Amino acid sequence: MNKVLYWIERSLETFTNKNFIIFILVFFIGYLFYKRVGWDSGLSPLIQSDSQIKLYQTIEYKVNGLGSHQCYSKYKEFDENYRFYPFRYPWTYFTEKENGEKDCVFQYPSFFSQSFSLLPIPYRFFNGVILLFYLILSFSVILCLFYVFGIQETKILGLGGILYLVGYGISSAIEFSESIPSQLLLLSFFYAVFLLERNEKLTTPLLFFFGLFGGVSVFLRSESIFFIGVLGVFVFFRNRTSLFVFLKKYLPMVFGLVFALILFGFYNYFEFQEIFGVRSRVSFDDFSRLNLSHRFHLVSEFFFGNTDRIGFVFYCFPLILLVFYSILKLKLTYLQKLILYVNLVSFFLVVLLSPYSSGGLYLGLRFTEFSYLLFCIFGISLLGGTIQRTDKSIVMLLILLQVGFGFYHVRRNFKTIDYVKRYHDIFQSKLDNLPDAPVVHLSTFDLLLVSDSFLKKPHWITNSQKEFSALELKFLNAGINKFQVFFYDFKPPKDDNSTEEFYNEWINTKFEIKSKYYKKVSDEVIAGFRFMVWEKE
Repeated sequence: MNKVLYWIERSLETFTNKNFIIFILVFFIGYLFYKRVGWDSGLSPLIQSDSQIKLYQTIEYKVNGLGSHQCYSKYKEFDENYRFYPFRYPWTYFTEKENGEKDCVFQYPSFFSQSFSLLPIPYRFFNGVILLFYLILSFSVILCLFYVFGIQETKILGLGGILYLVGYGISSAIEFSESIPSQLLLLSFFYAVFLLERNEKLTTPLLFFFGLFGGVSVFLRSESIFFIGVLGVFVFFRNRTSLFVFLKKYLPMVFGLVFALILFGFYNYFEFQEIFGVRSRVSFDDFSRLNLSHRFHLVSEFFFGNTDRIGFVFYCFPLILLVFYSILKLKLTYLQKLILYVNLVSFFLVVLLSPYSSGGLYLGLRFTEFSYLLFCIFGISLLGGTIQRTDKSIVMLLILLQVGFGFYHVRRNFKTIDYVKRYHDIFQSKLDNLPDAPVVHLSTFDLLLVSDSFLKKPHWITNSQKEFSALELKFLNAGINKFQVFFYDFKPPKDDNSTEEFYNEWINTKFEIKSKYYKKVSDEVIAGFRFMVWEKE
């Protein structure tokens, strides 16, 4: 047994050499930028699915002002009442006025898109800005380890940065998403609480802003409210015997938090009639329709994955073992217990109450990315404590195994994205061949790879022959000589987030077009998607 421990320790020394860790950290950061440049090169940057909707939302604010919340539509005069507007649930939210007119808004947080609309850079670089935020967040994890847990060894801090960088939060770091900025704001809130629990002195304005950041994070990602709420309950319970001191210490942060909730809540209510924005209404509706069996299915998929996506257990198995080992075998400090138990309670609340699948190509595991961040801080903090040599070796071994798991899964995820990028570029070049020809989609499933083509030319949807006949008549009256048809040529997979009714009405709606005024001049299939060009007879 002693020989085994000896060789384990020798191996750990090799892999935790300071120069080696710094090399891996710098190399991986460079690799991320290399991949980002590749994905954003070519005819169009790789922006797909939810990210493309947030891009359109941003462009709407940039072009028409910060108060313009309507769904982006460059050719709205052609389709006044959104009859053929391609994007539907879960991306858009339609309301109807008494006179029958429809209003359309995207369901994503307006503050994120409004902020990016103010940046004086081309939208091609938006993904790069999110990646920079991810690196800042990684550095913030290191700062938290340094200032809160007093870890000063460069190799341990570097290991903490690597552990976080290869986590499943990287799926949000490589797309145009509000998740990373929200986590950055939320971590600053937690950072302030940790310092106050260590009886550190912070200025009143600083505490106010940390509270404000926590409040803003709630409006970017609704799961933030679970983390803030659970943290508040734990801290309040711990300080219940000295309430006056507790209130005096936390009052500036509470003011900042409440100020943000009131300010942004009032804005959302005034603009969208929903305190937490349009997304809260959509999420509540989706939550209300879930039955117990569907909820169990979502929870099971999160932990164990499916044929397309990895589950939490398989991604974070060493981290799970580390949590169990630390609870059963290690003597934890108050701050370590706080971060661990707050994280565990918040994690399970988010997983159990979320009405959606974890989403995302291979990685998925959305909504709990901040949990992984806190698990990283907790795990690395154990290496800075006064634990026994054997325990420290076991903790280090499990962390290194988690890093290995992370590299493996990140690599598989990037291979999937490379595949998507390859066909994304082919599709975009096909759509760009006829810049003046509108594109007709037969299903909302076809819209996942529209990308920035929607900003360049008209895209419409018809889910039946009757609707297509009405659309082609509008084409004829508008003097349109050619149009393209782009749709998935097989039965689309059913998304766990869509109802059976919506799936049959808008997703599984492929049909063979019959035209009265146009003839088909080309027809080809690429990677399961069908491209056709129709020309006026």
